[in-house]
Amino acid sequence: MKRKRTDSLAFKSRYLKQFLPDTLSKGVFGAAEKPRFWPVGQVTLTEDLRLFVVEGAAKSGAAAWMCFYDKNGTFLKRHLAAQYAAGGNKKTGFSIDKKGNIRITTETGAAIAREDVFAANPDGSLALILTNSNEPAVTGLFNPIDTLPRKHKLSGNYTAGEGNIVSIRDGETAKEFLFFIHFTRDKGACTGEIDGTGRFTTATTGQWRDKQSGCIVDFKFSGSKVTINETGCGAYRGIKCAFEGTFTKKRK
Repeated sequence: MKRKRTDSLAFKSRYLKQFLPDTLSKGVFGAAEKPRFWPVGQVTLTEDLRLFVVEGAAKSGAAAWMCFYDKNGTFLKRHLAAQYAAGGNKKTGFSIDKKGNIRITTETGAAIAREDVFAANPDGSLALILTNSNEPAVTGLFNPIDTLPRKHKLSGNYTAGEGNIVSIRDGETAKEFLFFIHFTRDKGACTGEIDGTGRFTTATTGQWRDKQSGCIVDFKFSGSKVTINETGCGAYRGIKCAFEGTFTKKRK
């Protein structure tokens, strides 16, 4: 992504408006920047799901997105897959195996590497199924969405004691939100962890539904607190505990 792209191969503006979402570069480039976009490649994951890779570049750096479409060419979702900023030492890339699993690898410097493996859902969302890392062990909880934008008034980290967090971040649209939940019960004997993209059902409530497992998580925001409740989320937690409880928002 450090190399300079040929301008003649860039997407024409009419194609951008027709096939790519207006929010493609939201939160990546500055408001005053006018990035250009190039096609990188495409993969047919399933009969009903196609993946297009698009790169964008501006003066501040470059980024690449995975854009998912259904078999009729309808846009579903996009995910930031790689990003380069001048002077940075982090490298991010991804590959797809024969089963259609997406492996995103992050390298920092020459020694530290992290590999996250995702499965693509029919709606274009990604489900984390495996993480491999040789990063140094750290004390505390790793929040995979911690650095994402939190401009929405309900975005932030809500906690209920050590090792219990509901992290909310801005979604691609005003009707969506990203979330990460981790909890521990009975001194670590029972734990649960889940992440995904939820939808606001009202100004103060939201819900996430997992089509594969049937898991449903409800969110209710009130003041500086969020209360969560689940239905059928046993695939993401221990048998004797559940995604439920009230969490208090921490100061940024």
